[in-house]
Amino acid sequence: MQLWHEMEREGMEELIFCHDPRSGLKAVIAIHSTVLGPALGGCRCWTYASEEEAVRDAIKLAKGMTYKSAVSGLPYGGGKVVVWDVPAELATQRGVASPDNHLNPKKGKQDVGPHTNIIKGKDTSNGLDKGLDTTSKNNRLASRRAETFRSLGRYLERLNGRYVTGLDLGTTAADMDQIRLETVHVTDTTGSLGAQDDFTAEMTAYGVYTGIVTSLRHQGIDALQGITVAVQGLGKVGYALCRYLHAAGARLIVADVVPERVQRALVQFSGAMSADPAHIHAADCKVYAPCALGGVLTPATVEELRCSIVAGAANNQLSHRELVVRGMQARGILYAPDYVLNAGGIISTAYELEGAGPDLIRQKVAGIAGTLSKVYAIAEQSALSTADAADQLAEAVLQSGKPHA
Repeated sequence: MQLWHEMEREGMEELIFCHDPRSGLKAVIAIHSTVLGPALGGCRCWTYASEEEAVRDAIKLAKGMTYKSAVSGLPYGGGKVVVWDVPAELATQRGVASPDNHLNPKKGKQDVGPHTNIIKGKDTSNGLDKGLDTTSKNNRLASRRAETFRSLGRYLERLNGRYVTGLDLGTTAADMDQIRLETVHVTDTTGSLGAQDDFTAEMTAYGVYTGIVTSLRHQGIDALQGITVAVQGLGKVGYALCRYLHAAGARLIVADVVPERVQRALVQFSGAMSADPAHIHAADCKVYAPCALGGVLTPATVEELRCSIVAGAANNQLSHRELVVRGMQARGILYAPDYVLNAGGIISTAYELEGAGPDLIRQKVAGIAGTLSKVYAIAEQSALSTADAADQLAEAVLQSGKPHA
């Protein structure tokens, strides 16, 4: 019953639980809204402490996608797929960061034996891997992963276009290719714009950069030259954001749980300084840009902020939302709502689906500046927090039933 209450509270339309014993697929498809059009959102492959946590994450992320599309004027709703129990060994070998390394740096990589296939939480090796060389084992894991995502494609096909998925944390273009064998309702397949040269991540970073510039101008600062920005998380989006900021003359403070990423940034971005990932929110800076995990803004961390602007790419940044929002307001900290700022990826995907090329997509992502300015104006005119102003804008669009121009 608790799940039903959560669905009702968040305004969810549908939850689909997917289980295919043959391939090992365990997933949930969360459709938050199709009021403005088909739900659009990525397919996440992640390690969770429990299935309940996975479902809650899917619900939260799907709702964020709905609001992201609404404020961005896109004819799409919001959805998310969360897949779990795909072999972690293979994900690591294919260049996908181990989820545990993001969730808790102290855990390190998942402890997986050399001949253990993790499916549904059990050791299913039964000695079958004995004598297999690394190539054979990798091929077997790759085959199982391919079967898993192809099975997911069959579930998506049954939705008849109500939901379109694409790349997200822990998935690759090869995974989307497998889904595409069963349904056309998928993006970011091999050869698509979204799958080339990290274009989607680049557009997400460009949108965040645009939002930081807009936020500074809102506080009367016309240029990034000499402005200190603390960037937490140096994955694809965070690193691309650093490139934009450095080119504009910003002074960077960087942090990541992967030391190699930090060293790379210190070499590439002259003058950059490193900080402890657990305490970078407290760095002395003008802008704090969380680009890693959600929930980093808590009542405790807000009290430690030494910035005047919070503007980053991470989803669902607010933990204990009302307390955090009030805390930032009381301290005069300008908050750029995350789903407004990080909409570059979904804007890119939506316009690629309409046949747009990279130049037009970049132009559309630049429109985040206007959306954010509108949010700030609503907040001032209505004496609302910027978080509530963004929600008000999104909900007005959803109530109208059609995307704004």
